[in-house]
Amino acid sequence: MFVPFVVLVATSLWVSQNAAARGHGFPNALGAITAFVPIGLVAYLLVFVGRNPRQQPPTRAERGALTVLCAGTASYSVGAITLPPDPYSQGRWLIVAFAGLLPVSYLVVYRRGYRVVTRPVVRRVRAQFGRE
Repeated sequence: MFVPFVVLVATSLWVSQNAAARGHGFPNALGAITAFVPIGLVAYLLVFVGRNPRQQPPTRAERGALTVLCAGTASYSVGAITLPPDPYSQGRWLIVAFAGLLPVSYLVVYRRGYRVVTRPVVRRVRAQFGRE
């Protein structure tokens, strides 16, 4: 229960901080809705982020929440592929995977390693839709 709760709080915090930096009228409400609606994060990323540029640089709290969010998402992905199907052992190893992926997530978020990953993907998507 530790990792899902931490990822849920980090998701809500990141969405509210990011929405405030993009000029949303009710960022805290949006963060709370995102925490309780499973598809809320995907809808926020697809609908709101693309249409509203940032007006402020990211804060330390926002980057910290994004670091935890990325590590949690990666640990779930790694866990789904590599961990045994036993729920007890999955719970234990999910915490280990989360702790192991926190430094990697830190490098991606704080050291701008995401640009290495996202630039080729964005270029390929733009070429696919004829925008480049």
